[in-house]
Amino acid sequence: MGNKAVKRKNGKSAMGYGSKIVLMICLIVFCASAACLADYFHKNYFKVQKEAKQLAEKSKDRKGLLELYEENNDLIGWIKVDNTKIDYPVMQTKSQPEYYLRKDFEKNYSLAGTPFIDAGSDIEEPTFNWLIYGHNMKSGVMFHDLLKYEEKEFMESNPAFTLSVIKKTEEGLSVEKDKYRIVAACYSEVRSEDDKAFKYYKYSSYTDEKMFEEFVKGIKNESCYDTGITPAYGDQLVTLSTCAYHTENGRFYVVGVKQN
Repeated sequence: MGNKAVKRKNGKSAMGYGSKIVLMICLIVFCASAACLADYFHKNYFKVQKEAKQLAEKSKDRKGLLELYEENNDLIGWIKVDNTKIDYPVMQTKSQPEYYLRKDFEKNYSLAGTPFIDAGSDIEEPTFNWLIYGHNMKSGVMFHDLLKYEEKEFMESNPAFTLSVIKKTEEGLSVEKDKYRIVAACYSEVRSEDDKAFKYYKYSSYTDEKMFEEFVKGIKNESCYDTGITPAYGDQLVTLSTCAYHTENGRFYVVGVKQN
């Protein structure tokens, strides 16, 4: 009886010791993986910022922006929002709408991707709303700072953003650089097809007045605050859209109207 008890006790001790070793190994592996992941995101952040800064230096004037277009003719423009990190090229690939979701300007893999305009939006025609997507990166890059516009005070201090677009004319390429006054800043979500609620992301490809009025009514209703601005049919609108985490499949978007 006594020998059995000793054996049982020794067996339990051995098992307990073995479990501790396994636990320690798991913790070491976890910590090493976490460190590698943190290092990856850290390096990725600085890589994205460095590349963006280099591109931004080139984009400051018409000549520089057109030189960038020669490097990659998927480039359709440049977006800049003062007092944020948003200062990036805008791409468009109609045959592969989300090509730049995980690609940088040079078409290499990038977790942060590059802002791109919806395939339905047409710069040349143009459609009344140009819808531009950008990731909400926790590192603060791409469209993360767009959420600053949830505060009315930030909008009042930064009432407009700048968009330059490259257009094709009979004389060649032209660059149009304009300010867009904030009309609305809204939280929303990606909804199911049978949901009858307003879906801001469905209004990127229209030109008619009925859809314009419907869109303006929808964004005004969803806006976090009243900006006091209501666009009229014929005005050019731009929507900047990113992910938000207030709900599943959440989105945050800001709509601007071109200033004449």
